[in-house]
Amino acid sequence: MNTQQDQVTPDKAKAIAKEAYIFHYPLVMFYRTMYLQAIDPKSESYSGGFGKWLHLGVSSPKDTDIVTPNNDSPYSYAWLDLRAEPWVLTMPKIEADRFYTSQWNDLWGFVLENAGSVYDGNDGVSILLTSPTWKGEVPDGIKRVIRGDADFLGSLTRTQLIDAADLPNVERIQREYELQPLSAYLGTPAPAAAPTIQWKPWKEGLEKTEEFWSYVNFLLQFTTPNPEDAPVQDRAAKIDIAVGQRWDPAALDPEVREAVAAGMKDALAELDEAAKHLTHPELYFQTRKDLAGDYFSRALGVLAGIFGNWSSISLYYPQLTDEQGNPLDGSQHNYELRLSAEQIPQVKFFWSFTMYNLPQRWLVNNPIDRYSIGSATPGLKTATDGSITLYLGATSPGKDKESNWLPAPKGPFWMVLRTYGPGKPLLDGTWKVPPVKRA
Repeated sequence: MNTQQDQVTPDKAKAIAKEAYIFHYPLVMFYRTMYLQAIDPKSESYSGGFGKWLHLGVSSPKDTDIVTPNNDSPYSYAWLDLRAEPWVLTMPKIEADRFYTSQWNDLWGFVLENAGSVYDGNDGVSILLTSPTWKGEVPDGIKRVIRGDADFLGSLTRTQLIDAADLPNVERIQREYELQPLSAYLGTPAPAAAPTIQWKPWKEGLEKTEEFWSYVNFLLQFTTPNPEDAPVQDRAAKIDIAVGQRWDPAALDPEVREAVAAGMKDALAELDEAAKHLTHPELYFQTRKDLAGDYFSRALGVLAGIFGNWSSISLYYPQLTDEQGNPLDGSQHNYELRLSAEQIPQVKFFWSFTMYNLPQRWLVNNPIDRYSIGSATPGLKTATDGSITLYLGATSPGKDKESNWLPAPKGPFWMVLRTYGPGKPLLDGTWKVPPVKRA
């Protein structure tokens, strides 16, 4: 037990726990995804281990590894263990008019880099991914280096799907994404393997229990402390949250233990409430430098849309309420959203609205198997004046309008507009999403 907690009053413990929970929330939730995809061979979404791709097809309601999955660019996940040596990512050359991007995050939830269409074009590129402490020489043929503050990095790589018949082309491109240890890339002997880790099994929902803290202490050993985080981590150490520290709630003073639980409860409530009012998603998915110590926004982004990307790659617009400010609910109303010719998003690639249920934020089962709708949707109808009207509801708006129907659940829902390669009016904030109106 850390003797520091002897000097902590219950009120201070509650405040420290709330701050520490928000700070460490991304670390634990990224571990959840990493565990399911790269560690647990019994998981339905197991990739085969670190350094292996998990290529997915079109997302469906069965996909629950992450919240708010998109439905326009099939995902390829990969996780790298960088303790022994760096790895090389090679993106293939693809058609000039198709969007792809390989996004990389560390365990803290920071978006570190994107390789692909926006920054590299579509002619292919090789990128080096390293641990925070690697100091080797960057070999020829490598365009740049990606590193975060953790020994493990994860990718959500997106490949644009033009239409349903295009899936074989997407699958071909996915097979050409390549990950190699640096030694294999150079044709040199591999270094000694990193020590074996006794992983902590993931238990669904543990992030809402005091067991959360034992996972924090376990995971901190795989991170390299950043001086920017020292103040919050020093305070967390006062309630036994620190690298090398064993989390033993029974050893805490009973009032302090109760205060820590209350602090966690307050943090969760504040995050859940903020998730109901998302308006500027570009604030949440950024680099460490851009977030500048805003730990709450980092945690909120992970809660609402883990693996969300930079605004320069894809800008997101959550739709939470109707024009009167009431929460969207498919059991109460049908809705419409009209984009005038001038309001259609200006993008380099494509845009789409995706439907999610609440509170899970997963895709919604529906009779026409449509989970998103947008510029690439086959048969989407444009009016003679150039406008596009979308119909949002749990029941069909009529056969003549089903081409523009995005089915909703019979209950609370929200939508997210995604814009890929957003143009200037979107990036500078002058473009606004039209209101959702009751039909």
